[in-house]
Amino acid sequence: MHTTATDEEVIPALREDLLVRPDPRTMLAVMVVTNVIAFTADFSGGAVWARVVVMVVPAALALFAGKWQVALAYAVVVGGAFAVDQAMLNGDYGGVGVIVASVAGLVARVVPGFFLIFLAAGLIRVSELMAALEAWHVPRQLTIPLAVILRFLPTVHVSSVEVARAMDARGLTLRRVGITSWLEYRLVPLIISTVRSGEELSQAALTRGLGRPGRHTRIAKIGFGWLDALLLLASAGAIALWVIVP
Repeated sequence: MHTTATDEEVIPALREDLLVRPDPRTMLAVMVVTNVIAFTADFSGGAVWARVVVMVVPAALALFAGKWQVALAYAVVVGGAFAVDQAMLNGDYGGVGVIVASVAGLVARVVPGFFLIFLAAGLIRVSELMAALEAWHVPRQLTIPLAVILRFLPTVHVSSVEVARAMDARGLTLRRVGITSWLEYRLVPLIISTVRSGEELSQAALTRGLGRPGRHTRIAKIGFGWLDALLLLASAGAIALWVIVP
């Protein structure tokens, strides 16, 4: 029987092991700062150090969440890409060098934002996100899609893992069936499962009164703590390095 997976099933260590979690508003602010600086900061002066700060923050947050293996993999990929990007910045390495530098720069700019989204999926509960955004008086036209996306991403991940396991059990490997058939066997069940999950999420939302007009009462506890202060301080420091330091 098809079931909709919860985000606890995908990232179990991020919730049960944490005594303190960042406020959803802090995570959103950090994600905005990280993406803005990663994509727009220059390659010299304080902008480089601002980029370093926004690349270190996700790794530190993953370590705090107990995901040291993921943090190590992230540090190796992003740190290596950033080092290659900076090393090849002023050199003339020909066409191959341009391609390598472009790929490294793209990885160093894109991965931190996506990694924060991955962490947010495990660190933020849907009820906490809704309560935090309503405290900011954000329109429900924005809060409801964000809540659905946050709830939907772990379900897609679990469905993909289940399809991959079923293919392995039946011997449907890429070498055996070819790229075309492999994509068909992988994507068609995943799309069907995703559609079913979307329908179940819609029914669950209606059952919980998500579409009911008026102000809702929530039992989720939100608020800023010492972890939020550290994250916001790091983000403010990155902005200061980017704007003030020449």
